[in-house]
Amino acid sequence: MLRQLNVGGLATIENGQTLCTQHNLRKKKLKQTETGKDMFIRLYELAKKENNQELQEFCIAILNTFEDFNINGHIEWRK
Repeated sequence: MLRQLNVGGLATIENGQTLCTQHNLRKKKLKQTETGKDMFIRLYELAKKENNQELQEFCIAILNTFEDFNINGHIEWRK
């Protein structure tokens, strides 16, 4: 049985985020809803803009993992 959370949607594995205690508390306090995938998409776009190849490759590896396991699959990443 899935339960609906007040903020953040259903309590499912696909809706989960892995956060350290500090960032989990910060997110809770700020009611931040950005997912890790959104953050890496923004970082990837910034790396492209700055022509930072190493950071682009790192972001691609992380974003490919999100896609391989359909984590936050509702968020589209345009390569």
